[in-house]
Amino acid sequence: MEALISASRTNYLQQAMRFFKETAPARPFCSDDPRTQGQYQLRRCEALKRRHIQPNTPKLVTWLCFDIDRPGAAYDWYDRNLPPPTLTIENPHNGHAHLAYALTKPIPRSDISRIKPLQYMAAVSEGIRAQAGADLGYSGGLLKTPGHPAWHTASYAGTYSLDDLADWVTPVKLVDLRKKVKNSEYAGLGRNCLLFELLRTFAYAAWRHYRLAGFETFQSEVELRAIDLAAKSSPRTPLSTAETRAIARSVAKWVWRHFSASGFAAYQSAVGRRKGAAKRAAELERVLLMASEGYSQRRISAAVGVAQTTVSHWLRTHAQSTEQKPYQIYPVCAPQPL
Repeated sequence: MEALISASRTNYLQQAMRFFKETAPARPFCSDDPRTQGQYQLRRCEALKRRHIQPNTPKLVTWLCFDIDRPGAAYDWYDRNLPPPTLTIENPHNGHAHLAYALTKPIPRSDISRIKPLQYMAAVSEGIRAQAGADLGYSGGLLKTPGHPAWHTASYAGTYSLDDLADWVTPVKLVDLRKKVKNSEYAGLGRNCLLFELLRTFAYAAWRHYRLAGFETFQSEVELRAIDLAAKSSPRTPLSTAETRAIARSVAKWVWRHFSASGFAAYQSAVGRRKGAAKRAAELERVLLMASEGYSQRRISAAVGVAQTTVSHWLRTHAQSTEQKPYQIYPVCAPQPL
């Protein structure tokens, strides 16, 4: 039985190593010691001989990687009810490890037309990171090179879809992910999602000013703003310049292709409606609070800044919506003989 399990793990490892070599960038960044030597690019065959290697391209995510700095990290995924990793790469001297999950279908991280899959991937990834107790500041830019003699490499599974991984963990809600990104230590995929949102808002407004100057001028302005936003939103762990520029080019192309004068007017109207709805909700909350404290409608009208007739209408509508309706009583029918 033990021999069968060992053979199965060996087969998993061979397949995982083959998949990693096939999906690694053609000229990945790599290093034997990132702290003292920095990072440099080599051909894939040479980079695989270094201790650390770039697992994903700037545009596609094939590997979700996590850094766990505690002894036994390569094995306690089972106790934490995590999905079996495609690869575990362990430092034999201290027991710290990288866990890597291979995706069956790579997810674009710099394509605005695929923002929903990116957000889903970021939510699932953060769910795994939290459950694994992995390093919040690890971006997955460099991975311990699988198969390198300095590390102990093992495999426990094949490739996953995002839905497969989501069955094991609780994906983080998008609103919570936005809060997580504000942490200066955070280096996950949520940074990509935030940059898309901030840059898209800027590009909508910038299109009106640069549409007569031409696409190249517009794209250049979007790229400059993207680099500035990336640095300000994650000052300690900013996105790479290549990744930031890729996102900027995607946003610029999409906005230039899909936007028009009528589209910009519609966008402004939608923004105005959202802001108006938020303002009315805040005013209604204040009206109801003052009414519950016994203030007259005239006092409420003056304090909130809306007409007294509006205050009266809101209070009447609220009273009608919260009025408890009586239960409807149905007659009890006598059982019919069989």
